[in-house]
Amino acid sequence: MNKLKVQQKWDWISVFWVGIEILAVLALLSVRLLLKANMAWNEMDVLPLARQYVDPNWIPQDWYLNQPPSYRVLFQSLVGPLIVTWGFVRASIVGRLVCYSLVASGLVLIARKLGLNLLLLLLAVSLFLSPNEYRSVIAQVGLLPGNSIKWVADALAVLAIGLIFASKKLRLGLPLSLVVLAVSLFLRADNGQWLSTGLVAGEWLIGGLESKAVAYGLVLLAIGLMLRRRYRWMSFLLGLATSFHVLVGGYAFFSVLGWFVLKPKTRLPNRRVLALLVLLYLTGSVFAIKPLLQQLFAHTSFGSLLPSYIYVFLALPFHLNPLSWGSGWWMNLVAYLSILLLSASVIRLMQSLREVSQEYTARMELFQFTLITLIPFVLGLAIAPFDSQGSFLQYYPFRFADVILPLNSCLLFSCALQDTFCGMRVRWVLLLICILLLNWIERPQIAIIQSEIQALRSFPNENSWVYPQWKEMASWIQKNTPKDAIIASPPMELQDITWLTQRRIIATWKQLAQTKTGIVEWYERLRDLSGDFRGVNHLRDFGKQLSDGYKRLTTTQARELMVKYQANYFLTRVEHRLDLPVAYRNQEFVLYKKSP
Repeated sequence: MNKLKVQQKWDWISVFWVGIEILAVLALLSVRLLLKANMAWNEMDVLPLARQYVDPNWIPQDWYLNQPPSYRVLFQSLVGPLIVTWGFVRASIVGRLVCYSLVASGLVLIARKLGLNLLLLLLAVSLFLSPNEYRSVIAQVGLLPGNSIKWVADALAVLAIGLIFASKKLRLGLPLSLVVLAVSLFLRADNGQWLSTGLVAGEWLIGGLESKAVAYGLVLLAIGLMLRRRYRWMSFLLGLATSFHVLVGGYAFFSVLGWFVLKPKTRLPNRRVLALLVLLYLTGSVFAIKPLLQQLFAHTSFGSLLPSYIYVFLALPFHLNPLSWGSGWWMNLVAYLSILLLSASVIRLMQSLREVSQEYTARMELFQFTLITLIPFVLGLAIAPFDSQGSFLQYYPFRFADVILPLNSCLLFSCALQDTFCGMRVRWVLLLICILLLNWIERPQIAIIQSEIQALRSFPNENSWVYPQWKEMASWIQKNTPKDAIIASPPMELQDITWLTQRRIIATWKQLAQTKTGIVEWYERLRDLSGDFRGVNHLRDFGKQLSDGYKRLTTTQARELMVKYQANYFLTRVEHRLDLPVAYRNQEFVLYKKSP
């Protein structure tokens, strides 16, 4: 009886400590991201869709908002009522907290199986979320000529080589040299976009509230369960992730299947259990089955431009077309892949000094899983030069590995650090360095989030990318135009016009439909908004072509556009002068109204 009470006591202590770790990771994620760009990013188009789905009378007959929900039906069914009840900004904050909680829980589940302590887990998450900030801080150290990050990286590479030659004299020389070399490679990389956690394809795992944010949180939980051999819950969560986002959940599921196949004797359940796992996955993914079948087998005749071509080469080349990426994009892939390999090598070297542990097995399994996720990425690179219509590229082959490789590289690098500095004294030094780095990088975010909390009083504002002149115009439109009014607006600017004005519009670049017929109609609407331009060249900036075309519309073209789409108003910059009656004007924008 006493032993049972002691065991129960330790179980409660363990649960309590897990809760503390989840809260710590959640706090880190929230301080950095919770109040940044609410109702911006993808929220500006997916959250209005969710509201319209549950409240069809909000902006009835709007072309984009009344598109079929496709794979977002589960997300819209759950988030839509929150928006109707609390409004966009509160729903954004609460929804983000739910997504961040899923991600934090998944990361803690993975880290505990890896044997990674809390401070090093926080360091791994911080490195993943803000890699360029670490590079910027190190570049400003000023110890080398020009304060260049490349000089620091080269110096660390030379140090690593020196440690390799000294490895016979230093017991930890070789593992330490590999860790230093990994740091050098990290400094050489560049994640590019602001708040982008991906390699090159512009993918992000955590940020705004949308269906893929929920899916990634479920996938991380599933990975933690996979490492624990809890296959049934893993399969169901992967299916649920697929219901929220068919590509995120689908790529994760096929990566797990590859992980099974890699070592079938020790990982792959018997046929009966495997059939049950597939059934559980299909049960969880029930909301994705219908839109997936429609996408794969719907046959509709189109004109000269196929929906896949429009989607890949005109709408989203930065996500889908490697030929449009910058010339140095490969450095990120090489750097993070090398960090992953070096970290696994350090873990293996240090493990050779002791008996094989469950933590070591989990680390190697996570390493293997990460390599498997790269298969679609590499396949996409190989097919891209030949896929002239985007038939394969439209399925985002770069999406999953674009964030999983950097994330798992940071996790395994932290594991390598923990193993390398395993002595009692050096471990305290490592933990002190972690505290200093986290304080250096993350402490300024506390002051930032305090200002962001204050800014909520005047939401929407610059934090949500709504500057004063645009806010004033949107407010005037909402208060002074009929609820059934239709507004012709710039296709590239003012992407948040729908939820700010609550009026119907013709189209924007951001409001990209998810069905094949919808994509073609979206393109035709944008072409009308840009003066019916011809000879589209996907090697040029498609967005600039749209923006320039709209600014060049003549009075006659503006009238014809308004007649075709039954628009009552034409919104543009004050520099764009038309011979139409003015409904309202401020310093930056002018709203013309339809001639009598």
